[in-house]
Amino acid sequence: MTLRNLFVSLASVLVLAIAAPAAGQTVKIGLVDVQRAVVTVKDGVAVKARLERLLKQKQKDFDKMQEDVKRLKDELETQGAMMKEDLRRQKIQDYQKKMVELQEFYMGNQRELADKEAELTAPILERLEKVLTKLGKDEGFTIILNASATLYNADAIDLTDRLIKMYDSGAGK
Repeated sequence: MTLRNLFVSLASVLVLAIAAPAAGQTVKIGLVDVQRAVVTVKDGVAVKARLERLLKQKQKDFDKMQEDVKRLKDELETQGAMMKEDLRRQKIQDYQKKMVELQEFYMGNQRELADKEAELTAPILERLEKVLTKLGKDEGFTIILNASATLYNADAIDLTDRLIKMYDSGAGK
């Protein structure tokens, strides 16, 4: 949680706490752990499994590339002193090139996995938002905050488990 998010959340709660009594209304606050909800709903579990399969395949490719780099390094360390200068220089260039490729592969995979996760979780987040909006309106909540933006909250105002059950039962479609 960033300090900015914390201050925004606290400011929102303070404004509501001051404004609501002046207007004669009670303040009803709810909290949701959005991240936990995303990974717990059935669709989220499926997304996580899909991402893990993709990660496992990428890891195999990365491991193979890493073995090639290690093999080149070992060859240079054990035989480099006995190699002709041109051959040694070529092996060093190959090693450096493979190291760069390995780093680029790793960074590219990180970006690809992050993009894929965002793509696959976006529909879940949209649907969770619909469910939360309905829940908030139906039950008269003044505000529902993301639990990650709070320092402390009582369990009684945590709506995460209810949100998960509502989502998995088909709400928000």
